[in-house]
Amino acid sequence: MAESSKQYKTLVSILFTVLIVLGAAVVLKPFLLAILWAAIIATAFWPLHQHIRGRFPGRKNLPAFTSTLVVALLLVGPMIALFAFMVFDVLEILDFLRTADTEGVTRPKWLAQVPLFGDVLVGLWRKYLSVPRQITGLLRESLSQPLTLLQSTVSLLFVDFFSRVATLFFALWVLFFCFRDGSSITIRLNRIGTEWLGARWRPYVSHMPPALRAAVNGLVIVSFAEAVILSALFYVCGVFAPVIFGTATALIAFIPMAAPALLGILGMVLILSGNGGEAIVLMTTGMLVVMVADYLIRPLLIQGGTHLPFLAVLFGVFGGVITMGMVGLIIGPVLLVLLVVFFDEASHPAPRDTLADK
Repeated sequence: MAESSKQYKTLVSILFTVLIVLGAAVVLKPFLLAILWAAIIATAFWPLHQHIRGRFPGRKNLPAFTSTLVVALLLVGPMIALFAFMVFDVLEILDFLRTADTEGVTRPKWLAQVPLFGDVLVGLWRKYLSVPRQITGLLRESLSQPLTLLQSTVSLLFVDFFSRVATLFFALWVLFFCFRDGSSITIRLNRIGTEWLGARWRPYVSHMPPALRAAVNGLVIVSFAEAVILSALFYVCGVFAPVIFGTATALIAFIPMAAPALLGILGMVLILSGNGGEAIVLMTTGMLVVMVADYLIRPLLIQGGTHLPFLAVLFGVFGGVITMGMVGLIIGPVLLVLLVVFFDEASHPAPRDTLADK
């Protein structure tokens, strides 16, 4: 009877805990993405925050504010600038399409010289860009209610843009508290993890911060720097919509030989249009940037912090993005790191000790 009462109390305790967690998840759902990004950034930049905190002994708010400001200047400011230049490229593309739809655009002579696909491209240009009102007709054929759908799409994009901006600034606000109270949060998490997982907690928690820093440094920062450099290179070489193409080149650089292929296509277009010198500069400098960033710096940063094969990092990146969106870019490789830790733990049982409070 006593044993049955004990089991009943345990079940009630578990249900009570589950209800608390579920209720908190429902309340925090609109802010979970911002909180997750803040936690990831705080972990990645924690060594920098410790250095800044050392300059202000005995204070908490000022070091946290300084660290948050540094992160905003290093990440958010350039990101907003890149996005603003990308908007100009989008407006330039829309202006070209509007001109083609109202007046028609003369086909460039070099289009027919494109290997393999020249005739196809010439036919498509004649059909949709040389003759006015063809783009409008295409939209009418494709969409049953083009105006209504276009308005709803623009509205959704507008709302999505401002929601992401709000998430970004909310993440910076949460980041301040992560920096300020990070030490006490870490101590509590270590106590909880040790209480529930015992000796298993140590290998997992010890691999998480290096994996997060490696993912942020190797994926986010390197890709962003690569996008900025390639966008500037494309602008100097006269590529149409340089920021969009530069960002696209940096994003597809995870796929083997995808970035060099795009550089080759852009270089070929420049050659056929009579800009051979710019094409040589674009392909040689662009290949150098891609090779250094994607085949030297990125693998060293990621593998140095995660000890994962680069193929596993690739799977983690794409699998994370497909299943979790942009945040999966970081979470995916980290989860594979934890999987590797699990296999190590299964093959070599962890010693029976506890994690000391830090």
